[in-house]
Amino acid sequence: MRLQSRLAIVVAAAAALAIFLSAATFWVVASQTQRGAFDDGLRQAVEAPREVIDDLRGPQRQQGFGGVLEPRPGDERVFTRLRITGARGEVLFDDGLPAVEAGITPQLETIEIDGERWRMATALTGPNNRIALQVARNIEDVEAGITNLRRTIIMWSLLGVVVAALLGALTARRLTAPIIAVSDAAKSMALRQDLPSRIEVDRSDEIGELATSFNQMLAALETSRDQQSRLVADASHELRTPLTSLRLKIDLLESTADLPAAQRQELLTGSAAELGQLSDLVAELVSLASDPSSVDEEPVLLSVGTLVTEVASAIEQRDGREIIVDISAAADVELRPNMVRRAISNVIGNAVKYSPVAAPINVLVVGARIEVHDHGEGIAEADLPYVFDRFFRSPTARTRPGNGIGLAIVARVAELHGGSTWARNAKDGGAIVGFALAPD
Repeated sequence: MRLQSRLAIVVAAAAALAIFLSAATFWVVASQTQRGAFDDGLRQAVEAPREVIDDLRGPQRQQGFGGVLEPRPGDERVFTRLRITGARGEVLFDDGLPAVEAGITPQLETIEIDGERWRMATALTGPNNRIALQVARNIEDVEAGITNLRRTIIMWSLLGVVVAALLGALTARRLTAPIIAVSDAAKSMALRQDLPSRIEVDRSDEIGELATSFNQMLAALETSRDQQSRLVADASHELRTPLTSLRLKIDLLESTADLPAAQRQELLTGSAAELGQLSDLVAELVSLASDPSSVDEEPVLLSVGTLVTEVASAIEQRDGREIIVDISAAADVELRPNMVRRAISNVIGNAVKYSPVAAPINVLVVGARIEVHDHGEGIAEADLPYVFDRFFRSPTARTRPGNGIGLAIVARVAELHGGSTWARNAKDGGAIVGFALAPD
């Protein structure tokens, strides 16, 4: 059974239960109130007989309880009956009520006369409570009214249940609409491998949050798919050139048996170099294609200055370049060490490529911000907005080693840590490239 149907049934059942409980309570209270009022009238009759007799049975022929009490002219049906018994048990007046032993406290009971129900009160009254008085009233109309009230309550209760069921269905449909939309969108994604349109969200409760989260997931998947498509296109473009060059060199080596040794060695050296560049490119592509947020490396609290010093020292030993690290109030930050080391290495390595061999590389660490200043030719103003884009290389850098992926990885690492990236030209020459590992 679908969630919408189950929810509609639950809402309708809850409403029906509430309606029937309320109706039953109302009927019990109403019937008890009506019967109680009727019984109170009977108690009053036996406790104040003179007033009741004068009012209900017409004028008396004699004083006291003796004599015959005549009905009012025009009465077609007797609604009140009396029985009066004297101190010695003699019947002073009788309208056909059964003899009942009386007490000082009025006692009430239901009797049947000529097939109709009567409510009778019996009590001792008169001087010294020596006269027994019985007063009975026909309750058929009262019971009929209570029966009609019960039927009316049942009818309106059933109507209320129908209305509650309709409202439950409408409520369930409205409540489950975002869930159904999410389910249909998920099926569409699974069957057609297609990203559906966004779900309209017009509520702020948990179901609205579900729809909003699903929309965010769709946006993330759409971004991921676009990035994947661009990555595949860019990778195929970047891989095509070194593969073609390497294939030509290998074909030349295979097809030319009498190739001079110097030229053969040159081809072999060039092939090895291009193979190394190709390996680096593949490694960079794998690193760029992987989602940094999915790595198993847990963030730890480390000093940014310590990481920069370690990476700079390793690059100095490897490349034989002078790297000057200036640490100014370096901060301890929650970061992923290996990922950040890779970003620092890419930024410093980029400076090493574009800076003269004799010129030092200056690295400035301020809090969680890292800036690398090289002393090369700088970056063209038109290229500054694109230096962190994937595979971007300025026309002047085409002849230099690299593939335009290193700074793109830096941008992703900074974004993962909530930071930012920047690039500008220094006033004294060269370029300044930096990134932050925490929000500014």
